[in-house]
Amino acid sequence: MNLNALLLLKHVILCCVCICGDKLTEYVQYPALLRACIDNATHAFIGCIAAEIILHSFKYQLARHEYYLLLFIGMIVSSFIDLDHFIEARSFSLQDATHLRRRPFLHNSAICLIMFMLLILTKRFGSIKCGLFTAMAFIAFTTHHLRDATRRGIWIKSPFQDSSSPALPYVVYLVLVNIIPHVINHLLQTTVSSSSSVPKMRLVELV
Repeated sequence: MNLNALLLLKHVILCCVCICGDKLTEYVQYPALLRACIDNATHAFIGCIAAEIILHSFKYQLARHEYYLLLFIGMIVSSFIDLDHFIEARSFSLQDATHLRRRPFLHNSAICLIMFMLLILTKRFGSIKCGLFTAMAFIAFTTHHLRDATRRGIWIKSPFQDSSSPALPYVVYLVLVNIIPHVINHLLQTTVSSSSSVPKMRLVELV
């Protein structure tokens, strides 16, 4: 299959998972455990597909086990973010976890800003593999937060502020979820091109 057609197919699948997952979550209200599982699985699949869009360009620079490990990280982190509901509730009860007075700590989108800065730092000073691990965590948190933002807005808490935005329009959410993997990909690709140019310069000097 043509690479452009394959990429388009991935984006279609990503949009379908986003929309179908949300519709199914709205439709299934009871039992609460099933609804929570569908919601969490949707987060996981979105994180996995977005991670694959990033990783596809680096397949030949990674061992197979590294590729699948990175893909797993993107998926599992997207899912495990919701564990902070139980930590915040200090209870294993789903009822307690879903009826908190405030949003739990891993849903603070300041984390995404910090991870993006880390991604830039690893791009400048680290290896491409280190950058990819950071990118997987970043895309997992970002896709999770953006999806939640369609219902509750984006929450940012720092020593300087504690505020939430209005709910994110659904179309904006879909556009961002599809664009951000390419932004990260471009950022990482510039790392590869800049690092690969160093040996060439040294070779010229030797000649």
